[in-house]
Amino acid sequence: MNRIISYSASLLAVAALAGCAVEPSESSGVSAKAYFDAWMQINHPEAEPTELGTYVIEDEEGSGALVGDEEQSPYLLVRYIVSGLDGNISNTSEESVAQQLGTYDPSYFYGPRVWARVDGNTLYAGVEDAVSTMRVGGRRKTVIPGWLMTTSRYDSPQDYIDNVSGSNSIYDITVEGVVEDIEKWELDALAAYVQSHFSKEKDDTLKYGLYYVQHKKPGPDDDDTVAFATDSTVYINYIGRRLDGQVFDTNIRDTAKRYDIFSSSAEYEPVAVTWNKDDYKELKMGASSGSSGSSMIDGFAYALWKMRGHEAGTCIFYSGLGYGSSGSGSRIPEYSPLQFYIEIVDKEED
Repeated sequence: MNRIISYSASLLAVAALAGCAVEPSESSGVSAKAYFDAWMQINHPEAEPTELGTYVIEDEEGSGALVGDEEQSPYLLVRYIVSGLDGNISNTSEESVAQQLGTYDPSYFYGPRVWARVDGNTLYAGVEDAVSTMRVGGRRKTVIPGWLMTTSRYDSPQDYIDNVSGSNSIYDITVEGVVEDIEKWELDALAAYVQSHFSKEKDDTLKYGLYYVQHKKPGPDDDDTVAFATDSTVYINYIGRRLDGQVFDTNIRDTAKRYDIFSSSAEYEPVAVTWNKDDYKELKMGASSGSSGSSMIDGFAYALWKMRGHEAGTCIFYSGLGYGSSGSGSRIPEYSPLQFYIEIVDKEED
């Protein structure tokens, strides 16, 4: 009788934890699986697990192609909202949700994101389980246990339980499209952007995937055929934008204020660049008075290297010459083409 009472008390304790979504600690005596199963039983008793162990709690089937595996759909365009079992949202691609949460930042990118499933990029096992049976245009809300929040792959559901410790999550996913060739997708977007935003259609004139539009020719005292000397210091102003027009970086004070990225700790003045006339990859930004400076992304450095004194222009390039598959923070998403306005200027006198 005592054993039965003790066992019932343990179940009640698990249910109490699950009901208020306080996940077990190592000292709680409640296993992660027992907690998760109890939470599901209390909050979604009708839900059935997939073979891997995720639970679909809302499903709106799309009318497009089946996502399938990575060979069928190597890149996905998705919108998403990620939350814990307590309902607190930890990540989202949705502008309206960020506004409701009070986390909205006008410089952040909101909209469909690229999820890669190739070239070493792997979705969490539970997320992969959720999207693989979706269709384009569909929306699905899936509860994923912590042991499936891993990019590793195991042979059985029990192997995940035995080897992985992660946070239980709820993914609300909308699949907006499938991309087979991510580079072609970007280059097509670049060509369309250049054609619609500049006076005439241009080719990627500097090198593959890199367009340049000159706004101001070198000054009357500058030779447009002669590069700056190696180790000389050149000063520039610049404005970095996504193709949606949002500025993500600039050294121009008024522009920073206009696009809500102004920082009181930043120095808004021409940036020093240490030149190398033989190799554009050796250009260093912020380098002066013996400092080492920092390297630049390829497209920016190459376009600048081709410029001459007092010239101004805009370079537009695909992510292969920028931040690639990883992006850069919340402002530049993965596989994001970028544009930079660059002007070579004189150093401001103190």
